[in-house]
Amino acid sequence: MTSTETSPRWAVATPHGAASDVAGQVLRGGGNAVDAALAAAAALTVVYPNQCSIGGDQIALVGLADGSVHCVDGSGAAALATDLPDVRARYDQMPVGGSLAVTVPGVLHAWDTMARQWGTRRLADALDTARSIAEAGVPVAAGLARDLVAERDRLLADPGLGQLFLQDGLPLVEGHPLRQPALARTLQLLRDEGVSAFYGGQVGAAVLNTLGQQGSALCAEDLLRHRTRVVAPLSATFRGHEYLTAPPSSQGIFFLGGLQALAALERRLGRLLDPLAHDAGLVARVLSTMAWHRDRLLGDPTQGAGLVDEVLSPSTADDLAERLLSTPTGVGTDVLDAPHAQGPRSGDTVAVVVADGRGQWVSLIQSTFHAFGAGILDPETGIILHNRGASFSLDPLSPNRLGPGRVPMHTLMPVLVRHDGEVIGSHGTMGGRAQPQVHTHVAMHLEAGRSAQDAVSMPRWILGAMEAGVDGPAPSLTVKVEQDVPAPALAGLQAAGFGASELPAHDDGTGHFQVVRVVDGDLACASDPRADGSAIVG
Repeated sequence: MTSTETSPRWAVATPHGAASDVAGQVLRGGGNAVDAALAAAAALTVVYPNQCSIGGDQIALVGLADGSVHCVDGSGAAALATDLPDVRARYDQMPVGGSLAVTVPGVLHAWDTMARQWGTRRLADALDTARSIAEAGVPVAAGLARDLVAERDRLLADPGLGQLFLQDGLPLVEGHPLRQPALARTLQLLRDEGVSAFYGGQVGAAVLNTLGQQGSALCAEDLLRHRTRVVAPLSATFRGHEYLTAPPSSQGIFFLGGLQALAALERRLGRLLDPLAHDAGLVARVLSTMAWHRDRLLGDPTQGAGLVDEVLSPSTADDLAERLLSTPTGVGTDVLDAPHAQGPRSGDTVAVVVADGRGQWVSLIQSTFHAFGAGILDPETGIILHNRGASFSLDPLSPNRLGPGRVPMHTLMPVLVRHDGEVIGSHGTMGGRAQPQVHTHVAMHLEAGRSAQDAVSMPRWILGAMEAGVDGPAPSLTVKVEQDVPAPALAGLQAAGFGASELPAHDDGTGHFQVVRVVDGDLACASDPRADGSAIVG
């Protein structure tokens, strides 16, 4: 669905029309951007359960009227009782599904933190709206229907998922009513008792019981000790605007590093680069380099000393630009020194972007990681558990190694944009490990003067390395190309040494981008046609 609007007052975009409607109602009623974002986020856990859940994680940026920006990191940790040698004895790499892949879900705690610090309404209001949707039911969206077909075997393997999403062994089809009574009861309990019902209460106990029956080491202490981290964002300047995102363990730092390298290339070339022209090959080499180093450097935030300075150093960008211009193909695998580490495979995520017209901005990203997360739905609570722990490496030397209480590298990366100290944009996308690429495409289009809707609707190409893992000895040189990518871009990719694999136009595997941006003093917003969303203003 394509949707774009302009307005001087408020704007919101999400990947599902029902969530955008809920956020719009909050803004019309006088709520601020945080109130609206939380209402949309809660609704999305009901209407897009393949991509997000109250059993998942969240990372968000909140921008205030004074220009300050705060990062809300709701990512959870591995169990304190995690035994890396035991896991290594049983697995060559982290399993994608199952109880071992479940880390502490942090989304509810993050929502509560945001509501208390910057909201004007109770989190209970957002939870009650989501409860109503879960109870009454909502038509299965096109994106959910596609995932139900693609993930049928996983749904069959889990009694909770199978009972909810299958009829006579077949996936629910687009438009079929989806009612979630168990989840509705849980949301009502959380509304009445607060998020402590999960972190130390009966909701969390039920989830732990289901996970424990499947061998998880998570326990009540893990939930009780979880805290949302409110930290300073990172930033980099690109074409005159300051882009801000979350610090490690988020991969956002490598998005910023890529922007700086592109800026260094543009200074040397004396012109702007275009990812849909012959420049695509050069842009892809930058993105592939950043992906290569992300998978070797990123991990638990406590292990990141020096990483920010190294990745965001101007000399790193200059060195990479020099190296790429001096050789016609390949990537800068030796620009940063790092050990080898395994990387995650893919991602299912939602983005909510909001501006309230009074100076508050939100970019909120939440996720189950893979579609339907770990493939576990707790039948008592109706909660689908994410599989963020699949991001961990079993290499004991990796900065992203599995360990007690450690946080894995995170694909979630909200983005806000500032100009002259004032927030002027909120960006967000689904896309797993491809999120830095999708953000880069859209940033380059917006900074070249394209409209918000054009920027999110333009054809895309995505490096295969972003979803294929990094188990091989070199970065992937395969690019997934939407069929309407212009011929000069395809030629540029091939000239740079990349092979191409064609995707349909507007394939949802290339991200679901949402954007709100100040344009000529008004708010413009757009929702990616690759999703089921809408952009609403008022």
